[in-house]
Amino acid sequence: MRLSSKVNILVVLAFVASGLLCLGIQWVFIMPSFISLEKETAIKNAERVLETINNELNQVAPSASDWAFWTDTYNYMTGKNQNFVKENLEGTSVLEALKANYMGFYDTEGNAAWNLAIDLPTNELLHLGWLSEAKLPPDHPLLQIKTLTDEVRGIIDTPYAPMLVVAKPILTNLRKGPIAGTFILGRFLNNSTISHISKLTKLSIIPSLPKKQQIVPSHLLQIGHRHKGITYSALRKVETQTSWQIYTTLVDLTQKPVLALQIDTSRDISDQGAKAVMQSLWSLAATGLLMMFVFWKLLRITVLEPLTELTEHAKKIGKAGNLQEHIQIKRDDEIGFLSKTFNQMVDHLEESRQKVVDQSYRSGVAEMAGGVLHNIRNAITPLNVRLSTLQQSLRTAPLEEIKQASAELANSNTLSERRADLVQFVELAAEELSKLVTKSYEDVTLSIQQIAQIEGLLADQRRLTRSERVIEAVDMVKIINDVAAGLRSVFKDVMEVKITDSVVSCGNVVGARAALQQVVANVLINAAESIIEAGEHTGCITISASKEELMGREMVDYHFDDNGIGVDPEHLEHLFERDFSTKHREGSGYGLHWSAITIQSLGGKMFVESAGLGHGASIRILLPVA
Repeated sequence: MRLSSKVNILVVLAFVASGLLCLGIQWVFIMPSFISLEKETAIKNAERVLETINNELNQVAPSASDWAFWTDTYNYMTGKNQNFVKENLEGTSVLEALKANYMGFYDTEGNAAWNLAIDLPTNELLHLGWLSEAKLPPDHPLLQIKTLTDEVRGIIDTPYAPMLVVAKPILTNLRKGPIAGTFILGRFLNNSTISHISKLTKLSIIPSLPKKQQIVPSHLLQIGHRHKGITYSALRKVETQTSWQIYTTLVDLTQKPVLALQIDTSRDISDQGAKAVMQSLWSLAATGLLMMFVFWKLLRITVLEPLTELTEHAKKIGKAGNLQEHIQIKRDDEIGFLSKTFNQMVDHLEESRQKVVDQSYRSGVAEMAGGVLHNIRNAITPLNVRLSTLQQSLRTAPLEEIKQASAELANSNTLSERRADLVQFVELAAEELSKLVTKSYEDVTLSIQQIAQIEGLLADQRRLTRSERVIEAVDMVKIINDVAAGLRSVFKDVMEVKITDSVVSCGNVVGARAALQQVVANVLINAAESIIEAGEHTGCITISASKEELMGREMVDYHFDDNGIGVDPEHLEHLFERDFSTKHREGSGYGLHWSAITIQSLGGKMFVESAGLGHGASIRILLPVA
């Protein structure tokens, strides 16, 4: 299949895929966000209604304070103002002025000094059950005022409607006591009040009697601090085609449900979201078709036709073998650069071939080095076994027993029978030692031969690898970026590499590119492992540089500062030693040692600094200025 056909198919597939992707994004991500916003709005609307009801309750509180904290009221309750009722409480005008449905004065024993309940629209006197009786029980919630600052706020149930009530202690104007009784002021939370709240919030509120009358457990209530405001059950969401319905139940001061509320929020947001999604999809489809055609046309003119010309030229060179004929595509873009590069590639084909040969030679040397190491390992293994066996044989030789037997033979008091046994033992031991010496000599001779074999292998390897490193001006910024980009994802994910402007301003250094890449890789990997050990989800290594004079030569001092676990002070002087490592795993203990040796061979120095565990570490690398 020709490239042009493939491009056409890819353009169509890209359009279809982008359309499906946009459709999926709209319905999987965008629409759920509208619905989620709609749910949140419904909850906020319900909370707004409840807050408005609470505000209605709060509006009763100032009037209650005015009457409760009044010296005239205090004197009346203590029997010093007999004209108080006549002067202030005649008729129903006082409740009309306060827009309240109930007012009551009770002494400290719960006896009603005066109380009155009316229906505000008709001024009809009402009987509110126990609120209209001559006495309240001492344990009644409205009488639970023990200190001068106590108050009770909430809802109580009445035969007519739930009532928002506030109860305060009766004190003087200066709010001094002792408490003379309790003043109670209430306002009905009836259909008229609910309708008023519905108009204020612009929401549909449907009140109803609660289905259950038993006490509601505290853990199912919201705003569960009695005396501080209304108390209601947890909000429950119900989704319908046209609205979100939020259900809750208002609870009185005894935690009994008194009024169920249904607060409706229309689904305007999701409806508008669906319309917006469809409009955007049609717009994207029309725009995509137009862009697909324009892109296809431009692609043919700018890419496909020049590439076809370049392909035909390459075929012509392949058939004729004429490396002198160049293609002439005069353009300033990548296609023109490609044609020039193609011509240069043809001109330098022989040079490239030579580089390939040289690279193959170096690869062969590397493979031979691996084989030499394998042979050395094979030679060392039996040598190690032989020397270990020899060591064990020498350790078990009966030298001490021979010394003891000789000492007894030298003693004139040794019995003749014992002396004969000792002589026999010494002769047998001497025979065994003779065999051991002979065997040891043979083992040592074989060991020397194997060592000579290993030296021969190393000498052969030296003869094959006498080519020197290529020392050149090296851009450390490029090396650091290349190494950071090539790190494994397990290290990239936990570490951000920051190169400061000071590294750029210090310029190039003298070194071997491949060797410095390996050194930088060792430093970055050690930093990443230190960050992981510190438990950091995202660490950072900051690289800065400065110029300084060292050993009579201008050097660049690179600082690799990380925020990892840091280094124990007692380990600092051992970090560059061979086989030393704090990681306790196979294969560790060589990276920093090799890096330090490599930097030293390039005429530089390598240091490590750390304030201790938990304070990160800093690796310093000094290299000559180019």
